[in-house]
This record gives sequence, structure tokens and C-alpha cells, in this order.
Amino acid sequence: MKHRIVMIVALLAALVAATSAHAAEKVTAGIVGGYNAFTWPIAIAHANGLYTKRGVDVDVIFIGSAPGMLQQATAGSLDVAIGTGMVNPIRLVARGNPTAVARIELRVSPYALVSKPGIKTIAALRGKNVGIGSPNDATHVLIEKMLASAGLKLEDVNMLYSGATGARYAALKTGAYDATLLAPPLNFTAVGEGYTLLGIAGDYTKDLPFSGTVVNRQWATANMDAARKFLAANDEATDWLHDKANRKEAIAILVKASDGKNDDLDQTYDFFQKGDFFDRTHKVSRRGIAALVDAVHELGDTDVNSTPEQCIIPGLTELAD
Repeated sequence: MKHRIVMIVALLAALVAATSAHAAEKVTAGIVGGYNAFTWPIAIAHANGLYTKRGVDVDVIFIGSAPGMLQQATAGSLDVAIGTGMVNPIRLVARGNPTAVARIELRVSPYALVSKPGIKTIAALRGKNVGIGSPNDATHVLIEKMLASAGLKLEDVNMLYSGATGARYAALKTGAYDATLLAPPLNFTAVGEGYTLLGIAGDYTKDLPFSGTVVNRQWATANMDAARKFLAANDEATDWLHDKANRKEAIAILVKASDGKNDDLDQTYDFFQKGDFFDRTHKVSRRGIAALVDAVHELGDTDVNSTPEQCIIPGLTELAD
């Protein structure tokens, strides 16, 4: 009898587990390249079981490029694009593509303008080779603002292009670039090697959101509960990251997820804390959308006039400002 009771309990436990697994709502999310400082909260949400706690099963897929990731999100191959730059999503919304901005992740750019040791000011970049991502992305707007602070125009420097921060760092090392925009932790690596930090882009573009979460509008509308749970887990992870009591554990999580170095991520954590880069309002700023539209106009797309209301899905994302 006792053996029979034990078997029944075991069967009930298995049934409950199977039911829970079946009830978990699937979310397919893309990240460019792999886990990094920009997508730190996603690594935390996985490591701390925040998705499981809310009943969502998140499958993270690493994508080769940001345009490729947005293309897959638009086509419906991805439900969510994480850590994407915000210029192209604004273009997509304006042109009727089925995407929506769900969250702002990095409220300003953490890119650092780093130069050869002999260059000490932004003004000294006149006539020099300066590397950015592309002529059509946010790095073009960022460098324009930084140069303007020193009385320089884009035509006062030789603008060169490399899409990935790793490629730009390599070009700086070889001498092909006199200065370039680098993301953490490569900016710390470069400065540690004797290169000069000329400034942080976010200090020159305080209203311009840098990265965010974009959803396929059709998927989110049809799976609103799963979309809300997914975003709530990321919101919780972002808040957890900013609690300094979690510093050591947060660094350990990203070291493991990204195969990074502890020393580099020590500096990166402190840098993100000091600059308050991650947006913790868990809303989308009207002023931020307006700044993005202005940035797209500066890049030549004057037909793009997305409003904040057009960019979001009511009930999923709240507007601020």
C-alpha cells in the first residue's frame, strides 16, 4: 500500500511537471553575435530563472548582424530582437513593417571615442582617419555631435567604416585609424594599452536612445501574455543588475555567458553603473523617439516621421515624457 502511494505521488509530480512544461509559452529572441555588456540583463534573466518563473521558454538565437536580425524579426522568424540599435527600427515603423519598439535598453550610447596616444583632443582629429560603423547608422550621428563639440564638421576628417567594434579596434591597433568609436570592454583594453580616451558619445547625445527591444508586431499582438512576461523578466533583470549588492554575481554571469574576462567586466560594470546607461523606466520615451526621428533625418531619410504612438503596441509598452 505504501509503495502504491509513493508511485501515485511520483506520477502526480510528473504530471504537474509535464503540464508546467507544456504551459510554458515559447519566445524566440535574437541577439547579435553573442552575449555582451549591451545584453547583460538577458544573460541575468536566464541565469536567475526569471523567464521560467513567469512561464516563458525563451530560445535565444545569435544572429550575424543587426540588419539581419531586424530582417528576421520583420519576417516573423524571430519574435523579438534584443539589443538592436534604434535607428533602423524607426525606419521600419515609418515604412509600415510589422515591428514595434517594446523597450529602450541603453538610454544613451556607451561608445567611447578612442585615439592614438599622440592625439589628446577631439579638435586634433582634423585631417585624421576616424572609424565608425557605417554612414547609415547611429555611429554617424554620434561622431558628428562629438566633432561639432570641437568646431569640426564631418568633412574635416577622413571618415572610414567598419561595422563591428572588434574590427575598429583592430584598425586602431594597426594604425589604419587615428581614432574610432569602441564599445565596452574594448575601450578599456585600448586605454590600458596607452590609447587616449577623447570622450563618451552619450555625453554628447543625451536624448538619443542607443539600443532597445523590438518585437514582431503580429506575434506580440497574438501572444500578448507571453510578450508581457518576457519583458517583465527583462525589466526585473535590469533592476537586479543595478543593485550593487549583486555586482559580483552579475559579473560572474556575464563572464560565463560571454566567455569574457573578469577584469574587463569589472570595469564595464562600474562604467555602466556610473553612467546609468540602462533605462530603468521600462517605458519608451516620447522625447527619445523624437530624437531618433531627428537622427534619421540627419542620415538623409527625411520621409521618416514615426510618432511615439506608431512605434509601440498599447497594452505592451507604455510611453513616458
